Amino acid sequence: MFERRGWAKEARSDFLMKTGTLLEQGYPLDQALQLISWEQPYNIKEKVLQMSEELRTGTGFHEVLHRHEFPADVAAYVFFSEQGGFLSDGLKGAGELYQKRIKIRGSMQKLLRYPVVLMWILFMIAVVMVNYLFPSFRLLFQSLDMDFPVLTRMMLQLFQYAPYAAAMLLPLMLTGFIYYMRRFRHFTPQRQYASLYRLPWISSYLKLFLTYYFSLQFSSMLKGGVSIYEVCLVFEKQHHFPFFQMEGSRLKQKLKEGKTLYTAVEESGWYRGDMKYVIQHGQVSGRLAEDLAFYGERMLEVLEERINKTVMILQPVLFLIIGMIILGMFLSVFLPMFQLMSSMQ
Repeated sequence: MFERRGWAKEARSDFLMKTGTLLEQGYPLDQALQLISWEQPYNIKEKVLQMSEELRTGTGFHEVLHRHEFPADVAAYVFFSEQGGFLSDGLKGAGELYQKRIKIRGSMQKLLRYPVVLMWILFMIAVVMVNYLFPSFRLLFQSLDMDFPVLTRMMLQLFQYAPYAAAMLLPLMLTGFIYYMRRFRHFTPQRQYASLYRLPWISSYLKLFLTYYFSLQFSSMLKGGVSIYEVCLVFEKQHHFPFFQMEGSRLKQKLKEGKTLYTAVEESGWYRGDMKYVIQHGQVSGRLAEDLAFYGERMLEVLEERINKTVMILQPVLFLIIGMIILGMFLSVFLPMFQLMSSMQ
């Protein structure tokens, strides 16, 4: 097993897209990997050549990617493309999916970076004020038989109880971590997702992602000439994405019972409600693969739009809250000074 730090995420996504492009140009997978290895640094070249050796032993490319620590959903994406006979398109699609994940993660890191720095500055200022500035003010005001302004008293109370509030959060975080390690991670994927669906903010994003992923993979295999029932078998066969493994088994059973695909999808409750109508229309018109492909791309656009909108809303809100706290801290210092100067006139 190779260390992930030696192969950057951006380089991994680029590797997938280049491999897909070479396959599209007619190169066999083994030759495509050799061509790509020539332009890589030594440590990456060794990994790519190792992949090529593993392929010669009969290992599927999706399994090779899994062994080299590519994300599970990316490996599953490649598995579906192998089963559908469109590996070149699947690799490019997996590379694009990986790139979008990196972009979203980068956006979230940028969102949190500046507020975290500001929070650290806020903490340092609070320490100085509580330990040095306010005690001096208190002695001075007591000697003059004066009271602090209301805002200053409020900030003193806030600083006084802040450590207790932080101390209360630590046991809650520890309890959550223990619950995750001992219970939650051992639940079935469906039970895990059912728990997440109870969280209003997370559930909408999760539903969009599952709808997008299901639509895209289902349509891709249908385009490759695979029947609906066989697609369910492929979903059940893969092991990279356990949720869809169990979902494939459930859909297969529903089809055996004589139910239509759109009815089985509707009964699951995991996907957006309008996907039922897309499937229904596609089966009636005989263009199910095309309809699901269009719908899946649209769901990805909606997911990206929502994430970007959330980032654009959260960042100003965080800055506003931190800015108000900093302003309150400085006012709590200057107001006693103004009061003191006024009393001396």
